[in-house]
Amino acid sequence: MSAKIIYWQDTDEEQLHRLYTTFPYPPYFGSPIVDERLQEYRFELVKRSVAQNPGAHFAAVDGRGRVLCAAQVRRTPHLSDHFGVEVAGIGNEAFLCDEKASNAEGFILFAGHLRKVAENAGVAFMTTTAASQTYQWIRALEEAGFRYADGFRHVTALVDEDYSAFLRDDLIMRGPVESDFDEIAYAYKHTPFPNHLLYEPEFDKEKVTRLYVKRYREVHEKLGRVFVAEWKGKFAGALNGIIDPDIRKELKIAVNHLSQGLIVHPRAAGTGVALALVACRNEWYREQRMKYGYFGSNINNLAMIRGLEKMGTRHAGIEINMVLRLKDKERFRRPPNADTATGSGSKSG
Repeated sequence: MSAKIIYWQDTDEEQLHRLYTTFPYPPYFGSPIVDERLQEYRFELVKRSVAQNPGAHFAAVDGRGRVLCAAQVRRTPHLSDHFGVEVAGIGNEAFLCDEKASNAEGFILFAGHLRKVAENAGVAFMTTTAASQTYQWIRALEEAGFRYADGFRHVTALVDEDYSAFLRDDLIMRGPVESDFDEIAYAYKHTPFPNHLLYEPEFDKEKVTRLYVKRYREVHEKLGRVFVAEWKGKFAGALNGIIDPDIRKELKIAVNHLSQGLIVHPRAAGTGVALALVACRNEWYREQRMKYGYFGSNINNLAMIRGLEKMGTRHAGIEINMVLRLKDKERFRRPPNADTATGSGSKSG
């Protein structure tokens, strides 16, 4: 097949457009199930990113010039800056999913190329997220050394349905107070579905917990709204709510994104607090003129998956998280000009 790697901007734009708008959408990017314009919008965002940093975006083509895949390596600042360990991810990605065996060569070549880009930039950990339908790309990632880290099931549902049956008279729904952030930290430390980074010695558990709590603070202070459930006078759980501001501004569509959103305190586990929080947030979504809600659950959290099914949600995709260690921990250091080498930004979610 004689596959080769070229710069994104040197690729046939018509093929790229088709690639991005037909690609099984990344579950972390809003929900094209809600409105197909979101696929077009995402392609425009990628074009803007390429214009800002053309040397960081690549594509793989076969010997006939057929575009097989496209993506970039970009630094993940909220992890790199917080932990002092250079972390990057694969972003702005799209892959041909026509199941032709001949794609494998190009995918493997591309995954290896992105790994080399990260290595040259001094990246210590590389992470990526893939829709489960892209099994050829997942196989290529495994060939490049990536390993499964975690998985999430995503669903969507109309927010204007009647969810009152999931609300509870014994719960008080309110905004957060300062003591709630300590409760969120405690609950996260005791969650049965911890972040996969907790298994890496470079990512101290206390720092991981602080990063999680920081996200709730950011949402509360400037990004959206935090919903808190109080049960028997004590904190029971919290849930983030964010409407993507750029999509609302540019497309006039209200779309939520997941954004590390739900925690239940051990004292309230199994009592229906999570679904009550979702039902309460749906009321706010309606006020925001949002038609569909977008939700996710760790694939090991069967109770939440069953609960979302009870709420009438519909399947929207399986997200596979993968991670690659590029450096032994004694070699970790922050390289100069890391932002220039890999581009900037991080995935939403």
